Amino acid sequence: MPEFKLLNIAALLIAGLLGAWAAWACSRARLRGIPGSDAPGWAVLAAMFALYSQIKLVRGLGWSDRLGDWLRTLAKDNGLYAGRREFQIIATVAVVFAVAVIVLFGVLWMRDFIKRYRLAIGFASLAAGFAIIRFISLHEVDAWNAATPWAGPLVELIAAGGASAVAIARLHQLGEFDWRWGSG
Repeated sequence: MPEFKLLNIAALLIAGLLGAWAAWACSRARLRGIPGSDAPGWAVLAAMFALYSQIKLVRGLGWSDRLGDWLRTLAKDNGLYAGRREFQIIATVAVVFAVAVIVLFGVLWMRDFIKRYRLAIGFASLAAGFAIIRFISLHEVDAWNAATPWAGPLVELIAAGGASAVAIARLHQLGEFDWRWGSG
């Protein structure tokens, strides 16, 4: 497995762990009377990144190669493969629109520290949307993907880095680093 794939898997897993830490810190904050109602949002984010990192690991090890062949055979057997182009175009446009809305929604709520996790979920949607579009396998997207093999890993690193930065900001705001560096 190439090193950049391992770097992406590690970055996605770290983002998941930071999200889990933020969820745990928010839950503890509520017990201390500090606003922390965003714990479920951070838990969902942590699960998304952890699951995505494990999917990348399984794909990188080649354990999922048969799944694509099986799905393609299933679609051919049921007559869905021949007329797939229209569905692929509609699904690709829908995913791009959904990701844009989620990211915009996160940016709009960025200033509210309780709802800042929505920005982190917007970052996660970038990686997930990119992966879904690659899974849809529209020929034009496949050609672009082959011409720019660095784009997928770059989007994943941006997503993991952005979500991690938002999680670290929330952890700092909750005082999770006060014991370590004496910050306040």
